[in-house]
Amino acid sequence: MKEIRDQLLPKGRVEIFVTRGRPALVLGAPIANVGNLPLYSSCEIDLSSVELLEKQDLHNIVVNIGKDKVITSLVSGSMNVVARMVMGDRGTIPSDSTVPKSPTSGMEALYNNVYRADLDAVILNVGSATVHEAKFIRTFSAVDVPITAFSNQANPVINEVGLVTADLISVPLPRAPVASPDLPLADEKLFSIRTFKSVPFEAANEIAVTIRYTIYIE
Repeated sequence: MKEIRDQLLPKGRVEIFVTRGRPALVLGAPIANVGNLPLYSSCEIDLSSVELLEKQDLHNIVVNIGKDKVITSLVSGSMNVVARMVMGDRGTIPSDSTVPKSPTSGMEALYNNVYRADLDAVILNVGSATVHEAKFIRTFSAVDVPITAFSNQANPVINEVGLVTADLISVPLPRAPVASPDLPLADEKLFSIRTFKSVPFEAANEIAVTIRYTIYIE
């Protein structure tokens, strides 16, 4: 008898848009609001008014804490939801800034947190037989991040990003951005992580990095 398998396995995809200037987000209709976290039917990243310097499209790692959040939500009705995004600057090997490190599922933080902030938009796409996903979008602009937050202040880069869950019952959105070395609220936990080749992140060049982070279940 053939074994029947239907794995409830959260997976991820990370799209990284590096631009000169901040792109616009074209939002669809709002469909809900959870703890002041608005959900939309769609969201397009409008690159028409900015210069696209680079795009990366990568798979993602959902860490064990994130997997536990998915399972716990099935029985608890918890308000611990993906609400913020964090970026860091030690996601590549020291000898080569183009070679990402290999994160492990047991990680509870990025290799080095630089800056975290609320999401710009969340898109929920469920209800069909084939698509079960949420997209989380955030644009990080270099002009908003203090240079003191970076490991190498003479050469600021970013090369890792993660989704962050938060308890929106205890502290709803909006929450203030947090730059290293300041610490985030204790309820904020890493959900997933992705390392990538380093992207120069200089305020003088008006660099912005937009992350479209998709979490889906097949």
